[in-house]
Amino acid sequence: MSKLHSDAAAPGRNELSRRELMASGLGLAAAGAALAGGKATAGVHADPGLAPQAPFDSLRDYVAALEYHGLLQRFSGVDQDKYEATAIMYSLVDNHGEHGAPGVLFEDVTANGKKFPGPVVANLQGHWDAEAILWNLPRDPYDPTAAYRQAKQMHLGKLKFYGGEYELIEPREIAKKDAPVKAIKKTGDKVDVTEFPFFRGNPGDGGPYINTASVFTKDPKMGVNLGTYRCQVKGPRKIMINFEGGQTGIKMVNAAKKRGETRIPITLVVGQDPITWMVSSSRIPNRLRNRDPIDELAVSGGLRGKPVDVVATEDGEFMVPAQAEIVIEGTVDIINLEPEGPYHEMFGYMGIKKDKNFVMTVDTVTQREDPWVMNSFTGVVQEYIESAQTAATLYQLQKSNPAVVDYASPHDSQGLTYISIKKTEPGQALKIGKPIAMFNPLARVVIVVDDDVDVMSSADVRFAVGSRWQPSIATEIFDKRRAFPLDPAAPDRKTTSKVVIDATRQWPEEGGPPYYQELNRDVFEREAPEAMARVTEKWPSQLARRKRL
Repeated sequence: MSKLHSDAAAPGRNELSRRELMASGLGLAAAGAALAGGKATAGVHADPGLAPQAPFDSLRDYVAALEYHGLLQRFSGVDQDKYEATAIMYSLVDNHGEHGAPGVLFEDVTANGKKFPGPVVANLQGHWDAEAILWNLPRDPYDPTAAYRQAKQMHLGKLKFYGGEYELIEPREIAKKDAPVKAIKKTGDKVDVTEFPFFRGNPGDGGPYINTASVFTKDPKMGVNLGTYRCQVKGPRKIMINFEGGQTGIKMVNAAKKRGETRIPITLVVGQDPITWMVSSSRIPNRLRNRDPIDELAVSGGLRGKPVDVVATEDGEFMVPAQAEIVIEGTVDIINLEPEGPYHEMFGYMGIKKDKNFVMTVDTVTQREDPWVMNSFTGVVQEYIESAQTAATLYQLQKSNPAVVDYASPHDSQGLTYISIKKTEPGQALKIGKPIAMFNPLARVVIVVDDDVDVMSSADVRFAVGSRWQPSIATEIFDKRRAFPLDPAAPDRKTTSKVVIDATRQWPEEGGPPYYQELNRDVFEREAPEAMARVTEKWPSQLARRKRL
C-alpha cells in the first residue's frame, strides 16, 4: 500500500495541476496515480487494484486513497492569519457543493504568527465518494449518492443481524517501539502545543482551536468515552475543553464532582484513522440506549473489520490509537473555570463565548515524526460520513414503526429531519414524527412524507410540503422541548419549540380531499412507457446522463 510523505515516497506533482483536474471534474489526478505506483493520463483511471484500500490504519493511508481517486487538492503557501484556508474551503463548497468539494491538503502554512511546513488536511469525508472509498464500495459513474445509499443499506443489514448494535472487534495493543505516535515524546515545560498548526478558523473565534481531536475521558461506571469537542489553545500547556450539555463528557465531569474530585485525566488524540474519527464525532455507539460501558475503539474495529492498533498513554490512563499523529495528555480542572470562545459552530452561526469552561493542563505530548494536523472547517463542510449513523437511526425508527421507509437529516440544513413512510392509517405521520421531535434535540422541524418522496432530495421534500401539506390539519407544535446546546434560535439556550409537518397525502378521514390527482410524470410513464428510453436511444449525446470521471 502506498502512502504519502513519511509513510512512503511523495507523489509526483508535475504531470497535471490538481486544481485544474478537480475543476474539470475529472476523477483521477495523475499525481495520485504516481502515488500508487502507476502512470496515468488525465481522465483515465489507473488499475483500481493499485489504489490504497480500506480499512485504513492511518490518516495518511486514507489521504493517499483520496489523492489516488482525484478527491484531494493541494495548496501551498496558505496564510491562515489572513484566513486563506477558510476562504479556500468556502470557495470549494460554493463551486462544487457541500458533497462535491474535494479534500484539501495545505503545505507551507502560516498560522498564529508562525510558519509551518504542514501538512494540514481537511474536508476528508465531505465528498459523497468518501462512503465508497471507506467501505470499499463501487463509485457510481453517474449517481454521486449511490455509494451512500448502498452503505446505508449495508449497515442497516448488519444492525438487523446483530440486534441493533454494531459488531465489536477488540483493539490490539502493540509495543511502544512499534507505535508511530511514540516517535517523539515531550514532557513538562518542554511541551508546547503552539508548535502545531492549529487554526483560528474564523476572525470571530476566541483563538486557535484543536477541533478534530478524539477527546478521551473515563468514569468508573460509564467506562472510557471518545468525544469530539472544540478545544481552544490558550498557551503552550493550556487548552480549554468545551463539554456541551447532554454529552457524555459533561456527564463524566458531573459524576467526578459528586465523588469529590477536582481534576480528571484527559487525552486528546489528533490525526486518528478515519473510522475512529467518525465514531468519535457521531452518535455511534448511541449511549442513550446503553448505560453500560462501551469500548468505542472496539466499535471502530467492528466497523473497519479490523482491530485498531492501540498503545498506552504515558500516564497509563488510556489506550489510544497507535497510528495517530499527535497524543496530548493531561488533566482537566473541573472546579476552577475560565472564559472560552466564541467559536464558529456547526449550525453555521458563531457559537457564543462561555464565561466558564474547563481548563486542561498538558503534561505530555507524543507524536509522529513530522506530524500531520487535521482541521475542521466547522459549519462549512460535512465533518464525517453518515451512512452508519443514519442506518442506526433508521433501524430504531423501523423497529418502533414498521411503516417507516427512510430517514435523512440534511447537514446543510441543521434542525430539519425528513422521514418517509408507507402510510397505512389516518394520523400515522404525526404519530411517527412526534417522538422524533420530542426526544431528538437536533430535530426542530420534522417533515414526514409519503414513500414516493426521496428524503435525500430536499427538492422532493419541498415539493411534498408545497403540494400535500395542509397546515391547519397536518401540523403539531410542541413548546419547551430540550434544545441542542448549539441551536442559535433557542431562546434560553436550553429549550426550544418543535414542529411536526405531515406532508403526506391527506386522506379524507384526515380532512383531505376525496381523492388526489395523479402526478403528471406517473401518468406519462404509465401511458407512454417506452418514450423515455426511445428518445435517449435516438439522441444519446444530448440526453444521456453525464458520466462522472
